[in-house]
Amino acid sequence: MEKNTLYEVLEVSEKASQEIIEKAYKTLAKKYHPDLQDASGKKNAEAMMKKINEAYEVLGDKEKRKAYDAELQAKRDAEELREQELEKQKINRDFERQASNNFSQHEQQPAAYGNDLETEKFDNNGNFDYEKERIKYEKKLQKEEIKQRKKMQENLNKEYQNAYENYLRNLGYRVKHRWTKENFRDFFIVIGIMIIIFIVLWIIPPTRQWLINFYNSNPILKSIVDVLIAVVTGIFKGIWSFITGLF
Repeated sequence: MEKNTLYEVLEVSEKASQEIIEKAYKTLAKKYHPDLQDASGKKNAEAMMKKINEAYEVLGDKEKRKAYDAELQAKRDAEELREQELEKQKINRDFERQASNNFSQHEQQPAAYGNDLETEKFDNNGNFDYEKERIKYEKKLQKEEIKQRKKMQENLNKEYQNAYENYLRNLGYRVKHRWTKENFRDFFIVIGIMIIIFIVLWIIPPTRQWLINFYNSNPILKSIVDVLIAVVTGIFKGIWSFITGLF
């Protein structure tokens, strides 16, 4: 049977440790070594041994394995997106079939369509506006699809970027981490949580006194805090001066 992934070639789990991968490689190399095969199985053993060596060359190296995992995940995400597209088409066909079977052009009742159908879906003559609802349904699916595609594309870009940076690091290059929107968001969330914790501790008298004593007893910390306060104060004064200068 054809092996679909390098992990399947080495007969290990995708979460296997490097030690397990190495042991699996040695076991399979011994099993399929051409010199240990009879004449009839030597050709197949050579082909299998080539696949085993190629698989271990990637999975046996941590950086190459990370890049391969990212590529493998990208392929699976693309396949999942394709399946979602097929599912969307199936839902659309089912909707059209149900609407066509349950409603005629002139005799439709709101109750026949269930609680999800509002009365405004019918025109003044009581006829179900099939075409209008079909368009609304398609737009809803398109919005969901765009949202899913955007999220999947962001994940793919992140995986590819990480794999590329790891590849460059493996070659000896120094790669600076590029901050993304998610990084900035997480950074400000952490800062916000720290500020909230500090405010809560400051409100409680015992912890407020402990913070004051800790601040006064640490010259380095005191210097850093004083500098930060001076910087923040200067920024606010500059902003205030700019605003007052406009008026």
